[in-house]
Amino acid sequence: MAIVAMILTAGTVSVFLAAAFAADLGIHLQEVLADDPAKFALHMRLFVPAQLLWAASNTCVKFSILSLYTTLFPNKRVIQICYATMALTTAYFIMVFLEGFLLCKPVQFNWDKTIAGICTGENTAYLVAGVTNLVVDMFIVILPMPLVFRLQMTLSRRISVAGMFSLGALICVMSQLRVLWLANWNLSDMTYTVTPGAIYSILEPTLGVVNACLPTIKPAINKMFGPGTLNWSRRDSVSKNMSGEATVRNRRSNFIGPVKGNTTREFDHLEDQIHLHKVRVEYSPERKVTYGNNITVDKEFKIHSPGDDNV
Repeated sequence: MAIVAMILTAGTVSVFLAAAFAADLGIHLQEVLADDPAKFALHMRLFVPAQLLWAASNTCVKFSILSLYTTLFPNKRVIQICYATMALTTAYFIMVFLEGFLLCKPVQFNWDKTIAGICTGENTAYLVAGVTNLVVDMFIVILPMPLVFRLQMTLSRRISVAGMFSLGALICVMSQLRVLWLANWNLSDMTYTVTPGAIYSILEPTLGVVNACLPTIKPAINKMFGPGTLNWSRRDSVSKNMSGEATVRNRRSNFIGPVKGNTTREFDHLEDQIHLHKVRVEYSPERKVTYGNNITVDKEFKIHSPGDDNV
């Protein structure tokens, strides 16, 4: 579903770029009509597919994230909530699709303003759709938070995972800015006043695609560049353990000699007080000596070294 969302988002961006370069998006309507009225006609023709592609890409982003939730949190209640949210998202898309064709009579008046026609309730319909989109986005961002903080992991790890999911808050910011823009949209100068909405309509689905793919980025990078590529916490702990072991070795080296490498040690060479290769041992098995305290020696050894008769 994320791939479908990416394709639809690319289509949305392409339509808005076409409107900017070929249909005078961002230019005041009076200037457009005075310069080339055909560009305004093209602008209106691009407006309808841009609106539908925007709604479709956002819907696919929401479906992708909700599907991911059902995989990460295989809880019956969570799955039911996700499916209910998917149903609401589908209803939202149908609403946007219908308003693109039912607000103006005849339908052709949506993109051809040269014919007789009328459009009613456009601002209200767009505003309701924007508010619905914002509410659904906020709910999707908040939904996994209680589940994340119940996971059996360290607090720092839970905060990291929650932060990854909360990047969807950027989408909520874009949605909120879009709602504020819709509330004050002046349709009488459409080619100019639509510019902020075009920016928000581009950023919202593109950020949504990135957010939907974030949980799978780490496994993908590990697959491409090897396991443990992004295991920063593990690397830090391993390096700390290794540095700790090195410290212990260095401390030991003060007593047993310097450390060389990980497993090989060199010890200080000490001169023998008695050269063992010059030692001579005598053994008397039959000699029996009795000492005090009832101690009896049955076998006696004598060690002779140069300079000593008995050691």
